[in-house]
Amino acid sequence: MEFLTILFSSLLTVISPVNTVSDTVIERELRDRLHGVEVLEVRIDNTPNYQVIRGKIDRFRLAGRGLYVLPDLRIDTLDIETDPIAVDLEKLRRGSRDRAVESLERPAIAAIHLVLTETDLNRALRSPEFLNTLQTVATEIFDSPLLRQNASRYTLVDPQIELLENNRIVFETQLAEKGYSDRLKLTIKTGFRWIDGRQLELSEPQVLVNDRPAPGQFVRGLNAVARRFNLDRAADRGIQARAIRVQIAGDRLETVLCVRSIATHSP
Repeated sequence: MEFLTILFSSLLTVISPVNTVSDTVIERELRDRLHGVEVLEVRIDNTPNYQVIRGKIDRFRLAGRGLYVLPDLRIDTLDIETDPIAVDLEKLRRGSRDRAVESLERPAIAAIHLVLTETDLNRALRSPEFLNTLQTVATEIFDSPLLRQNASRYTLVDPQIELLENNRIVFETQLAEKGYSDRLKLTIKTGFRWIDGRQLELSEPQVLVNDRPAPGQFVRGLNAVARRFNLDRAADRGIQARAIRVQIAGDRLETVLCVRSIATHSP
């Protein structure tokens, strides 16, 4: 959800430079905010052309391939297309970047096509930033403070994910207990779907430790963590998002989102 907010806000802030805005200017601004770019094309449609310097755009289109949002987080494919956008440029320049949606004079709507590959997902999982996040999520599976404390003694080693047909995944990692050389093998197998395009739900989740079924509290905790992935949480930042399609095709996780600003413009 935070990614959606950053992405939407970035699209708004790049259209408010001091001088004339062009496809090239916006493309350069976006490149400067990314850690790496393989292919990036930007197109602004406007009639008449000078509307853009008044904060109005008929349609914005972006096609990106191999975009590094973080050093270890690569987006294989990112396509964005918007409906007309009208921004109060003065308010946008005065405000903070993370509240950019508040500068909109009317709701803005964007369609987003996002593709992540299995290779890119595994590279991200092994990065220090994601490992720390996974470590936190792993301890939050348990509702007991004592169990959380015990779980914090373990470190995730070499996590990896496998994308399967029918929107199923296998997550596997080694658990290393601090101060001991022995390791446990943790395997999570589950399907997933989005309810009403907003709430993540797991399908037939299984948790195995050393290839044996783990106690039921592991699965209950896993379901509880999944329930936190609700796109309605983006509403606090002035954004409404819905998942139109989420599917696994081969080694690619493909997502189509509809994103709409819900912030109210005020003087």
